[in-house]
Amino acid sequence: MLRTLTRWPSMSTFIAKPRVVVVAGTTGVGKSELAVTLAEKFNGEIINGDALQLYNGLPIATNKLPVPEQRSIPHHLLGCIGLEEETWTVGKYVHSATLVIEDVVARGKLPILVGGTHYYTQSLLFDDSLVKAGPGGDLSAEAQEKKWPILAASTNEMLEELRLVDPEIAARWHPNDRRKIRHSLEVYLTTGRRPSDLYDEQQSARSRHTPARDTASELVSQEAEVPTQSTSPPRYNPLILWIYAELDQLIPRLDRRVDQMVDTGLIEEAQSLHAQMRALERSGTLVDQSKGIWTAIGYKELLPYLWACTGAGPTARMAEELKRQAIELTKIATRQYAKQQQRWIRGKLLRALEENAALDKLTVLDGTELSQWPQNVEATAVDTLDAFLKGNPLPNSTLPPTLSNDILAPKAKGEIKARPCQVCNIIMMTQQEWDAHPRSKKHRKATRTPIDWQALYPKARRQDNRPHHDDR
Repeated sequence: MLRTLTRWPSMSTFIAKPRVVVVAGTTGVGKSELAVTLAEKFNGEIINGDALQLYNGLPIATNKLPVPEQRSIPHHLLGCIGLEEETWTVGKYVHSATLVIEDVVARGKLPILVGGTHYYTQSLLFDDSLVKAGPGGDLSAEAQEKKWPILAASTNEMLEELRLVDPEIAARWHPNDRRKIRHSLEVYLTTGRRPSDLYDEQQSARSRHTPARDTASELVSQEAEVPTQSTSPPRYNPLILWIYAELDQLIPRLDRRVDQMVDTGLIEEAQSLHAQMRALERSGTLVDQSKGIWTAIGYKELLPYLWACTGAGPTARMAEELKRQAIELTKIATRQYAKQQQRWIRGKLLRALEENAALDKLTVLDGTELSQWPQNVEATAVDTLDAFLKGNPLPNSTLPPTLSNDILAPKAKGEIKARPCQVCNIIMMTQQEWDAHPRSKKHRKATRTPIDWQALYPKARRQDNRPHHDDR
């Protein structure tokens, strides 16, 4: 049985709150297609929950559902940010999404949230699920950098500054993770307080079941910074449909999808966006390619090829090799993203549901076998949503019981801390990675004691030193 719950939610937690359906899952499992089917059957409208699909551009790279496949269902917050506009923060997204949900509910429709940016989903469902940034955080990035020049410095310089003001939080971030390092500095500069202290206060408040509500800690995060659990009641009465697929079977599908994206114009749309970026910069508009649409998988991997093509022009052979490398890197990045999404759901979203006694609001749908999609995913999702809307018990999952229990066990929260291996010149962020690293092929090869062949085979050495017949 899927629903092995430790707590049942109090009905007062969700009573009179708007119903919201969330379709979650890794990239490439069919979230958008299922959302459209449910919207057709249950008079719903779709709210985008993918950070990159918010932007106008790269419809192929960001996997925006083509207009014909939207089947006339209203889609909100999709392609609504222009390239020249300021990048949205998670706080801006939550504010906009709550307004959309209010409007959809007011018109008697069912809001269906779908997207792969699960920290957006979690921030929308739970009011204080992330440590946020301070009063100066509402300034544009350009205004912040004018006020605090360190925010425009190199990643290494920002990390050194963060180590001075908050060594504890600095140790949490990978030295190359510019976004998180910058945001932690932003929190410190806008609040005058160490991010690690704010985090500890929120943790202490949650342990007492009384959320901290001081001005400094009620902030708006740019993205998922210090993930925590939330004891605040959810904003909505949610039903979460998690389309789960075994990674070993999903990965070949993801590789094929990248090939299909190339066939349908990925290279051409990346070239078009790159041309727009260069036009913006020629007009004097500074483009921060470290965030927003410019970080999309399938665009940033193509940059070496795109820049090569804008110069004197590479040879046909060189251009083809750069393109081949970019496509392979896109496949690798897509696989890594799918793994990251699955870790987020298990490590953070499930824990938030558990702490709010809301695991019964989750149904896992088995999307591993595409041939079984109609019954395992679509039919089960329709039955589950029908029961949810009628207030009936939800049907069981289509997953095997042993697999269900394993998936639904929230992943243990380990300490996040940068641990460098001086031998291999790489950094591990978790204790699990650190413990596994010595067994890796790279580390074993780097630490292997060189074999002294002369000591092992001295006779062979002497024979090699004898003059050969031709040398006499």
